[in-house]
Formats: sequence, structure tokens, C-alpha cells
Amino acid sequence: MADAAGGITLSGADALSQVLLGVVLVIVVYIVLATSEFLYKSFTRMYKDRVELFANTYVSGPKMYSVIQDPRIPQSKTIYFSDNQRSGIEFSYSLFTYIRSDTFDNNDTSSLYHILHKGYGKMYPLLGPGIFCWGNKNTLRIFMNCYHTWDNYTDIENIPVDKWFHLTVTCKGNTLFVYINGNLKTKMALSNNTPPYQNYGNVYAFSNRKLTLNSTNTVSLLNDPMFSTDTPGHLNSITFNGPIKGMISRVFYFGYALTYSEIQALLNMGPSRTIEGDVNMSTEYLSDTWWTNKQGP
Repeated sequence: MADAAGGITLSGADALSQVLLGVVLVIVVYIVLATSEFLYKSFTRMYKDRVELFANTYVSGPKMYSVIQDPRIPQSKTIYFSDNQRSGIEFSYSLFTYIRSDTFDNNDTSSLYHILHKGYGKMYPLLGPGIFCWGNKNTLRIFMNCYHTWDNYTDIENIPVDKWFHLTVTCKGNTLFVYINGNLKTKMALSNNTPPYQNYGNVYAFSNRKLTLNSTNTVSLLNDPMFSTDTPGHLNSITFNGPIKGMISRVFYFGYALTYSEIQALLNMGPSRTIEGDVNMSTEYLSDTWWTNKQGP
């Protein structure tokens, strides 16, 4: 009904008051539903965008560790590909790595030792990404399949040995970025400026599987400069030769490209003090003060 001044109230019985009340209720319900949807999507995106693949510290040895990607399996930790990023495909992998000096042999020039990869149980051809260490030098080799070739890689030289370091591999559009302890070490355009090829395979750490590739059984290597006879010290073959001797810790996947501040926050976490594997070799290197005082450059 109208108030004493002749105005309209929402509690009135006249038609106009009822219409206004209905409009207000619709607006309130819409706001509540929109807010609920926003919160749900934000939570879902956060859940999908950040996956803790390996939460603890894992010591290399006879056991291979894996993260199942099939969402139908209860213990899976499924990686969801990036969606609606402005630059195109984006994702990041973040982990702490410790490589022992006895991984290396100066004469072991053609071996790559396994740290982490996503793909098949064997290391070829799906490497999305693949993180390895050369057998004769403290150099990482990081593969990232793209739509032009599987054999797309970059080498990161002079990595810390016998100490923890933090590694971040980020893809943004058609470019791969690699950070060591929060510092950008290299960026690499993917072959032929094509997008990265993400696969649905599992994530493996410290694989013991061995595989030798050469330009005879893998024709695509004919285009690899490392196999060209014109390259000094060229290779005749390359062998995936089991795992490094060392550890990894706190392995995360993100469905977007990490910022410097986010990488720094992950770096500040330090390795996990919960160990899986040979506990005897590693306890000294998991104290908070050891990480703070002796992390790599």
C-alpha cells in the first residue's frame, strides 16, 4: 500500500509494489547465484591450475616413481591443460633437484640420466617435458615436444652439483623458459614456431628404463646438429641410461606461466623434509639451515 506521503513500499499490496518486490528478489537471487558460480569456478580453476605431483623428497634408486593421469583411477593426480590464456598454451613445472657428483663420468659422453618426464613409460618419443642430466658434465637437457618435432631441446650448463637447486620450466605460447633458483637461464622458441605438444601420459621420476637412439633407428635425428658429421665431437647415438644419483622434492605442475614472484615463493619453501627412498644418504641435506645457507647460485 502507499505510505502516508503517498509513496510506494515494497511491502504494499498494490500491483506496483509487488512488481518491485519481484524485481528485487530476482536481482538478489541473480547476485547470489553469480557469486556462487564465480567462487566455484575460482576454486575449480585453482584446483586444476596447481597440481602437487610429488609432495615429498624422493631419492633415486631401483624404484621409479610415477603419477597416474587417468582421472578414472582414484589415486590419480590429473594435469589439466591450460585454457583461455591470452598468450596461448601456458604451463609450468617446478621442483627442487639434487644431483650427486658421482652421477658423472668424463667418458660417458652420450648418456642422459633421467630426472622427470611426462609421456610413455619409455622416454621416446613423448617428452612433454623431459628433464635429464648429461653423464659427463653438470648440464641439464630439457626436452619439450612440439607439433613440428619431438626432438626439441635446450641445454642448461653449469648447474649446481652436490647441493639443492630449484628448477622451473615454463612454457608461454611457443616459447620455453628455464629458471634456476629463480633466475632466468634461457628461453627457447619451439621448433618452427609451433605450439608445445602436451600429452596425456603419466609423469615419471627416476626412470630405470634404458633406451638407445641413433640416426638409423630414429630417422628424425638426421636433422639434429649433434648427430651431424659436420659438428665437432658429434654423437653417433644417445642413450637414456637410467636415473641420476640424487633427489627431487616438491614437484608441482601449474596450468599457467609462473611469475617471478610465484617462482620466488616456491623457492622459499625449500625441499620437503619427508623422505621416500634411501633415507641414509640424505638427512643432512634436508635441514632448514642447510638449504638457507648452501643453496646454489
